[in-house]
Amino acid sequence: PRRKGQVAAGGAAHRSPSPYSLKASPSRDTLTYAQAQKVVEVELEGRLHRISILEPLEVVTEDEIKAQEISECNSNKENSKQPLSPAKSAQAVRKAVTPRPQTPEKSPASHQDKMNLPDPNFRVLETFVPVEAPPLPTAYYRYIERLPEEHEVVAEYDMDEEDAAWLEMVNAGRTTEGYSAVSPDTFELLVDRLEEEAYQEARNRAPAQNTIEDDAFCCVCLDDECLNSNVILFCDSCNLAVHQECYGVPYIPEGQWLCRCCLQSPQKPVDCVLCPNRGGAFKQTSDGRWAHVVCAIWIPEVCFSNTVFLEPVEGVGNIPTARWKLTCCLCKQKGRGASIQCHKANCYTAFHVTCAQRAGLFMKIEPVREINVNGTTFSVKKTAFCEAHSPAGQESNSDEESEGRVVGSRGRASRGRSAYTESPAAPKKGRKPGDDAKREKKKGKKSPEAVAQVPQIPTNRLNIICKGIIFQRKNQFMQRLHSYWLLKRHSRSGVPLVRRLHANFQSQKNPEQPEVDEKVSAAREALRYWQKLRHDLEKARLLVELIRKREKLKREQVKVHQTVLEMQLTPMLVLLRSTLEQLQEKDTALIFAQPVDIKEVPDYAEFISQPMDFSTMQSKLESHAYRSVGDLEDDFNLMISNCLLYNTKDTVYHRTALRLRELGGAVLRHAQRQATNTGFDEDTGMLLPKSPQKRDFYGCTWEDGKR
Repeated sequence: PRRKGQVAAGGAAHRSPSPYSLKASPSRDTLTYAQAQKVVEVELEGRLHRISILEPLEVVTEDEIKAQEISECNSNKENSKQPLSPAKSAQAVRKAVTPRPQTPEKSPASHQDKMNLPDPNFRVLETFVPVEAPPLPTAYYRYIERLPEEHEVVAEYDMDEEDAAWLEMVNAGRTTEGYSAVSPDTFELLVDRLEEEAYQEARNRAPAQNTIEDDAFCCVCLDDECLNSNVILFCDSCNLAVHQECYGVPYIPEGQWLCRCCLQSPQKPVDCVLCPNRGGAFKQTSDGRWAHVVCAIWIPEVCFSNTVFLEPVEGVGNIPTARWKLTCCLCKQKGRGASIQCHKANCYTAFHVTCAQRAGLFMKIEPVREINVNGTTFSVKKTAFCEAHSPAGQESNSDEESEGRVVGSRGRASRGRSAYTESPAAPKKGRKPGDDAKREKKKGKKSPEAVAQVPQIPTNRLNIICKGIIFQRKNQFMQRLHSYWLLKRHSRSGVPLVRRLHANFQSQKNPEQPEVDEKVSAAREALRYWQKLRHDLEKARLLVELIRKREKLKREQVKVHQTVLEMQLTPMLVLLRSTLEQLQEKDTALIFAQPVDIKEVPDYAEFISQPMDFSTMQSKLESHAYRSVGDLEDDFNLMISNCLLYNTKDTVYHRTALRLRELGGAVLRHAQRQATNTGFDEDTGMLLPKSPQKRDFYGCTWEDGKR
């Protein structure tokens, strides 16, 4: 129950009166919240008295009170039996609220009061033990959603001061005509039903939202490319399509996403302060106006306060007057918005940014990297040309992109025309701006903005709304209430007066809307299912990509850990493996990679008794057959000698073996110096506690230089 600010006080009927006058009310009328905040209600002897908090109260001293009490005691019995006057009631209220301090003096008046008042009786219970109330469980406190039947009975709308003043004025006129007044509860219930009916009417007349097409494009950059980190978002109310980076949405919301216009001005259309065209992606300026995002990007003096969220738009006041006075060469309008000029030298052709997009002019934004003394700096270069100076071949080059994407001048023009609606015609010279409005008013037509703000409720629906509520002149009152409600909604830019309806503007479907075809509904359900499945698969793909990156990092970490353990446990094996890999790199033709095939060379076993190759050396290395670099060098020399013994000098194998012996010898000598300087125990293959030599083994010797 709503609190109306009433204060009740009883038991003050025998108090002395006060010189303040009270206005007695014969009946207990319900006050509005605004009226209840300005008065104090006191009920004395079954009568309701209201004291205004705005009127001053006279201060009565204690001597005046004593003199008044003495005079009351000396009065006759007839006066004492009469009901209290408003002044006495006010004094009684004053004494009930502020008790008088007791004095040791006894007067006949105080003795008379004691004789009239009954003595209080009380007794003390020694055996009484207060019972401690156990704490209630958490499940006890819960919110229960109201049923639809309860919403029809209970009014969610609360009156404000404006409503109270209007209802008081209407009730004054009804009382003058001899009709009963309308109570505030009835007013709130009727306004609540008007809001519910307007909500249902708006849902019935709202066009169905277009499904997301495959060729959807961003309204800011007119591009249809969609990346995982820069997807195209669609407004759930107006179906506006924008990139995340183009509109400043760093994170995709989980549920419903609305653009700034649908979020802050859902019913009233907004106009751009920088161009005359409508539609497209808007953001608010720092002074409360609206501007296109693309206009704020291209006009040099305008910028964004927050470069991540791209809002609010700042610098509109810094635009020079000359830019405001430029005439657009496309829409031929002057003084409506700020225009930009052609980038060509000595060309002063001006055009609005959105007009240029509608016409498909060449507009390009590219990052520029500059290297100077202070370091590397990055900037953005914006280039826009008029139709006469557009670069040659721009249309043909852009139209040749794959998969039928049309992003040339014609394609951009079609996209620009679909993204922005044509600007309204500017008023002609010699005609005042208000002439058209006056002409429409004479014809009985309303402006499109006023009609689009609040859905109109038919007269037959008004009769259904007030059905079940009985009071005199109901139809006339409903017409006046409907007009007042429309004006109040217009003053709030069409925002509903009930918070629940404002929050659930895009919620569940209207149960009273006409039934759709079963095939169409089934197709829509299937489309929603596939869209949801595609969304889930995209989430799964992103999750798998993150898992793949994580496992790759874990694999690299395991490899590093494995290398550290090998360096600690088998340092000689690590050195020998590195040396063998360097030797294999020298064999670019892979002649010594595998053993000689006996089937191809049947007489190889007659000349070579101990064959050797890199694969055999690799297997011996992994089986820990080599204890030092010398053992590896013996097998390498054996492999070279076998090749030189079997092949003649004029063969390629003989020349490759000679070259590999020279290159491999340098690698083996370097590995031997490294092992000597590091210090290895040949029996165990572990590192010695201290290195025997301090010479740098990475340096080249004279012998290596000769090689």
